[in-house]
Amino acid sequence: MEHFLRGIPNTHMAKAKAITGELPQIKILILGNSHAANGIDPKYLSKKAYNLAQGAQTLDIDYSLLNKYKDDLSALEYVIVPISYHSLWFKLSELKYYRWMAKYNNIYFDIDIEHNPLKKFLLFDNVIKVKLKNLKQYYWENDLLLPDFKEGFFSAPPATDISALSESGESKAKDFSVNDLDALYSENLKYLKGIIDIANDKGAKVLFITIPCYPTYIDNLKKQQLSLMHQTMDNLENGKDVFYLDLLEDGRKLSLQDFANGDHLSHIGAEKFTMKLDSIIKDIENQSIATQQAIEN
Repeated sequence: MEHFLRGIPNTHMAKAKAITGELPQIKILILGNSHAANGIDPKYLSKKAYNLAQGAQTLDIDYSLLNKYKDDLSALEYVIVPISYHSLWFKLSELKYYRWMAKYNNIYFDIDIEHNPLKKFLLFDNVIKVKLKNLKQYYWENDLLLPDFKEGFFSAPPATDISALSESGESKAKDFSVNDLDALYSENLKYLKGIIDIANDKGAKVLFITIPCYPTYIDNLKKQQLSLMHQTMDNLENGKDVFYLDLLEDGRKLSLQDFANGDHLSHIGAEKFTMKLDSIIKDIENQSIATQQAIEN
């Protein structure tokens, strides 16, 4: 049964296969959670890019993926890591409703993030009744097919109901708020520094970025948690090869159609956002050239 379960398509399987042949050409690697998976479209970046972000992907997985592929990323120039409001306090393997997804990284990317041999089997992922239903849907009913994606980007349709969008923003902000600002903070900070170290060894720059969200999401964030996030990222930024771009408030300038829900951009919003991101990268490039020329003169 395990063999057939692994044959059912999922986004982890698809991205693990797709990125393998592209690694030597990738100049921009996009990591992170669904905010990036839906929010950064590589086709609007001037340099060859791949979006390796996934829903509920946390910083431990970002670090492990970069560490796994670092030797094959021979052309790497930029690593983009989204920093969401909750990033410094979440870990996929400890999230009650999403931790089942952690083993997909163990299985398809071969990164042992849970250090448990049983976490490498889909058969133990859920009750057998659910597994049998999945097998029937895929092999007999031709269901459970993946949506199309290019360079790892998943296109999200725009929202149509402003009331539902507003409620979604408020609800997600509450879901991502934590009571203990010490829990997992030091561990996640270690992963951020690890990403920086790998990028430095590759001669690549790191762009930490907070992606725009809908105003009701922004308005319901806890000030203390948000402040610590900003303080942490400001301390990591050096303006030379590590940058932090806080574009969260840009969400107030976007329209209904730019959002899929309260904390995700639609494909329309992703196009606008990625084009702005591309412009920022070009500015960083020009600044680096100017600095190098000043040193040489």
